[in-house]
Amino acid sequence: MFYDKQPVEHQENYKNMLKILGSLSRLFSEADEPYLYYRAHENVFAKYFKVDNNARHDDSADAYDSRSGIGIGLKTWVGGDNQKVAEFGRLRPKYEHLNGMELIQAIAGYRNARIRTTMNAHDLNEMLYHIVKRIPGAMRIYESTFDEIDIKNIILDEKRGNANSTYFTDGNHTYKFSRSKNTLYMIFDDMELLDEFEVEIYEDPYDVLSELVAQGVVSSIHESKFSKNQLCLRLYSTKPDGTKFVASKSGLNQWNGFRTSYRINENGEREITRVTPRDSNEVYIPYPAEDRRRKEFFPPKDEAFSIKLPNGKWISAKVCQQGGKAIMSNPNNLLGQWLLRDVFELEEGTQVTYDMLRIFNVDSIMFTKIEDHKYTVDFCELGTYERFYGLEDSESENEENDLT
Repeated sequence: MFYDKQPVEHQENYKNMLKILGSLSRLFSEADEPYLYYRAHENVFAKYFKVDNNARHDDSADAYDSRSGIGIGLKTWVGGDNQKVAEFGRLRPKYEHLNGMELIQAIAGYRNARIRTTMNAHDLNEMLYHIVKRIPGAMRIYESTFDEIDIKNIILDEKRGNANSTYFTDGNHTYKFSRSKNTLYMIFDDMELLDEFEVEIYEDPYDVLSELVAQGVVSSIHESKFSKNQLCLRLYSTKPDGTKFVASKSGLNQWNGFRTSYRINENGEREITRVTPRDSNEVYIPYPAEDRRRKEFFPPKDEAFSIKLPNGKWISAKVCQQGGKAIMSNPNNLLGQWLLRDVFELEEGTQVTYDMLRIFNVDSIMFTKIEDHKYTVDFCELGTYERFYGLEDSESENEENDLT
């Protein structure tokens, strides 16, 4: 468990802020249950428990505690405990012809790959769900296990299934996969109740907020400038017809090419002197001209800067290659060792494809500038690049962003 191990002061601050948010429920809802917007919950949890807020990066952990190596999926709901845990709409072409056990084994494999990718990226050794369940006049705090699906022990529940929904269990949890919604649900039947507190809902929250403004407590709201310090880059290339692909000998597959040395001969012509295989972990992040034109973001070509990886480790990098079209680590195999081996768990010699990125639900990365020559980098889910820059995504399927 995570919550019970936190200082009592942090627990009380967390609950008090949830009470405040819940007290303003009439701004959004007439229900008897307190309203809690999931983004607000994510921010409050990270603030008062002093953990990393990972919710905007769209992987399986909404927050993670680098001190204990625990990844946390945050949930809040009203009503029953059969809740969405993953969506696979973009992978539909890979499984739409499958049925029964073949379908469920494929879905379970995709689910597990996403969990492992998240844990590998952040050096996590455990995952759990932290849940705020809202009931009339109160909130309850639970925690629950966050496991990979035990594929070897899957049993289909044919009595409950139909053409659209397939129920199954792995001996640890009961799941339902909805084919029409491309969504996996889990019955949270092992939740442990850790805390409960009453929430008083203001009947007219507008009067409360107006009074705060009149007292000068709330003066103005400023537009966030967070995105101005960010640059999103793709891990893929795009064909003229919009098809996304990962090049076979560049980018994440640069290791699959060769390193060529040249010299200028007596006629002033360039000739090859040596061709050698590249290191098996040699990769780079594509930095095409259209993204370089967006803003002055990185130091000049060949000037070193530092990158903080999602697992908290710092590496040295630089913009390099002709025209500054690549971002590489120094040494140049360090990034590939982390990304290909540690995160994606690929064997040497395995080419990265866009289908793989679909399964991992990662196809771009976000750089955030924290000061001169220092940046953080985080994975982004499919379609983030297009949304970030207001572009049309040919593969968009209007999915909700809930990967936990």
